[in-house]
Order: sequence, then C-alpha cells, then structure tokens
Amino acid sequence: MDNRKEICERIYKMAKRKVSFSDICRKMELKDYEVAGLVSIMNQEGYNIDFVDGEVVIFKMPPKAEEIYTVPYDLEHLKLLLISDTHLASKYDRLDILRYLYDKAEQNGVKHILHSGDFTDGRSNRPEHIYELKELSLEGQVDYCVKNYPHFSGQTYVIGGNHDYWWSKSAGSDIVKMIANQRDDITYLGSDVADMRIGKLKIRLFHGSGANAYAVSHKIQKYLDTIPPKEKPDILQMGHIHQSCYVKVGDTHCFQTSCLEDQTPYCRSKGLPNDKSCWWVDIDFDKRGNIHSITPKLENFGEKRLVKKRGR
Repeated sequence: MDNRKEICERIYKMAKRKVSFSDICRKMELKDYEVAGLVSIMNQEGYNIDFVDGEVVIFKMPPKAEEIYTVPYDLEHLKLLLISDTHLASKYDRLDILRYLYDKAEQNGVKHILHSGDFTDGRSNRPEHIYELKELSLEGQVDYCVKNYPHFSGQTYVIGGNHDYWWSKSAGSDIVKMIANQRDDITYLGSDVADMRIGKLKIRLFHGSGANAYAVSHKIQKYLDTIPPKEKPDILQMGHIHQSCYVKVGDTHCFQTSCLEDQTPYCRSKGLPNDKSCWWVDIDFDKRGNIHSITPKLENFGEKRLVKKRGR
C-alpha cells in the first residue's frame, strides 16, 4: 500500500474526531479489513489507537508511574506468584484455578502475588457481552469479587486493566479500587501501569491494550524500549494478550502473563488465544540484599475443572 504513513495519519485524525469505522472505510476508500489491519500495525508501532468492539478508538496513554510502592524485605530468598486476566464475574472465569493457586501459595510460603490487570470482566459496549457475564452491574461485580476471590495470609498486588477501565468510562468508578477497599489482603496499585519494590527488587506491572503482535515477545521488547534506562525494572510483568512468555532482555526478566479464564465466544470468533497459566518465580539475594538470581517456572492449566478442597 502506497504512502502508508500518510494513510495512517489520516485514519488517526478521523479517529480523534470519533468518526465511525464504516465512515473511515468509506472516506479512505478501503476495505474494512484493510483499515483494521492498519490500526493494528499503528498500535504495535506505539500509536494510542486500537480497534475495539467494531470501532476505531483513541485511548489515553498510560501515565508515567510517579510513585513506587515499596515493601520492606531483608531475607535471602523470595517467592512470587505472577497471574493476570482473571476476568472475574465472567461466566468463563476459573475460580477453581485461583483457589488452587492460592492454596499452593500458602503451602509453599509465597507471601506476594502480583496481578497484572483485568481483575474483572467489566461491561463493554459490545451488546452480546451481557450474555457472557454472571453479574451485569458494577455493584454486583464488586460483591462477587469481594466474596469469591480467595483469601490469603499474604498480599495480592494488582493493577487495573482495560476490562476494569470500562467501569470508569461508563460509570466513573474504579472497580478494582472498590474491591481492594473491602479486602485487607488486596493492594491496588493503580490503573494499567505501576512500579513497586520488594527490598531491592524493582518490578513494573503493565497491562496494555491492542492486538497481539506476530511474536509474543515482540510486544514485551517494544514496551521495554520505551522505559528510560534508569527506570528499567528487574522484573517486567505484562498482561492483556492471554499468552505466556518469558524472555530476559539485558538485566530485565520479562514475563508475559496469560489469563485464568476459559475462551469466551467473542475470543473464539476472533481467533484470540486463552493460554491459561501462571508464573512461579524464585529470587535469591546475597547478604547485602542484591539480586543473585531470578528463576521462573511456568504452570499450565487445561479445560478440566480442578477439584475444590474441603473447607474452601
């Protein structure tokens, strides 16, 4: 396609004016799949544009994390559990996996669980989405999560994702903050991106948006390139694309964390994957608290329901 940059800029300007997808296609004299493809490429190249529920939308870029949530830590070994995209209140959520993971975390002495967004399934402007939900209202989803999310002797640190943000757009409410306010074992770090420290370990949680890249690791590397050298974390944990991947880039251990939700009819119709898994991470420190090693272990889950333990 000739003059791709010029065409993309025209699409971007129309999206900023909230021109409908059909009108963009008509004015650009392009097929719908051509416009959708260009929007996907623009998103991967760093434009704050996406194709959501049949429309081209401009979204706010995630704010720079000004504050770092700090957890004191002075032991020589640290165990983490990394999870993401639980999509609670969806008819396809997997509370059985969550309960299993929290039981296992308790048994193995894990005290810090990191969640990189889409805690809830939210409620989009996609009409058929209501048929995929257990709870349709903001209050219903909050109550469902407060009641059903596994309790924990340690702490779960969570950011909001694009599904959670739908409640901010439609009702002006931060649903993950509302849930965390009712649970002493859940700490909300903000929407989409947050930095934290556990001892000298620097961690960034990032959810993101947009379509999948050609290679799972591509999006990780592109995002890592945007972080100034002085801010680069020891662990980068990303969500959103429902696939798992681990890659070490320089001194940063990058984890693409997948979902804990079965494939929905919408995802199936779009050919989007649901790679149900989590990361267990062991970190060793020297006597001065400096990082000696970071060792990841992936645990995968299938379609079969896990047996609920007695007393849970």
